[in-house]
Amino acid sequence: MIDLQLGAQPKIPGADFIKDTDELRFEQDVLQASMTKPVIVDFWAVGSVLCKQMLSIVEKAVSDAGGAVLLVKVNVDKNPELAQALRIQSVPTFYAFFQGRPVDGFMGAKTEAELRAFVDKLKKLAGALPAEERDAAAVAEQVKKLMAEADQFFQQGSFDEAMARYGAALDADANSMEALGGIGWCLLSQGDAASVREMLAQLAPEQLKSPRLQGLQFILSLEKRVGGLEDISVLAAKLLKNPKDLQSHYDLALQYLAVGQLEKGIDTLITLIRINREWQEQQARKLLLEVFEAMGHVHPLTLSGRRKLSAVLFS
Repeated sequence: MIDLQLGAQPKIPGADFIKDTDELRFEQDVLQASMTKPVIVDFWAVGSVLCKQMLSIVEKAVSDAGGAVLLVKVNVDKNPELAQALRIQSVPTFYAFFQGRPVDGFMGAKTEAELRAFVDKLKKLAGALPAEERDAAAVAEQVKKLMAEADQFFQQGSFDEAMARYGAALDADANSMEALGGIGWCLLSQGDAASVREMLAQLAPEQLKSPRLQGLQFILSLEKRVGGLEDISVLAAKLLKNPKDLQSHYDLALQYLAVGQLEKGIDTLITLIRINREWQEQQARKLLLEVFEAMGHVHPLTLSGRRKLSAVLFS
């Protein structure tokens, strides 16, 4: 597991360029990351005073580099196999990777001047990023982190927390239509379809090409298909009298979906499929798959709905 103890300390400047890793994430955090930027890997151990001293100096040097060089830390006590594979004999040991391979390194102590020279050498190796590119990269990393946190809250059904983080991502990058789409899905999940329609109406055609926004458009477009149908209460009453009225099941599902009651719509379609999966050339199943695609893999109802569908189809 990644060592999270350091994360409890106050965040230092440049922390976006500094992270902990482990055996499972080493390839992604170091080898893949080094394809675009040099990555310094610090192999350290708990209880080593020298490790703490060197870490403080190298963190400052990397932070001052402003994103031109990354720092990844490996606790050798928690990742013994990784340390053995890289032949780490003592700590601290520093390896520098660029374009997927080690290009420099040293063991033991270095002065601050020597460490800064080490970092500067790596900056020259890759070519220091212009300030504009550093800023853009920092914003992109911040948005990526906020979106991941928001998606996690959304999947847990914590829509207020998810919306706050989608909003923060949109504040960081006003052009992030995926963040705006996330806000839209939170609103829809809370029953506020009217606000979603108002939001979509203000966007340009190019902006509406975002996958999350396209999904919202599909759900809201179902409103056009329910114009001539009986309302929810009438359809529900008809099904109480005749639970095998398949057309009423389908119409009721459309009504639920059109007003954003996605779970009820999905469950109604699955009930229809359970009664007769071939009805109208599998019309219910086709609509259900369109709904899953519109919601996307992030939506908690996608996974649970697919499980329910599979249970019916393979029973």
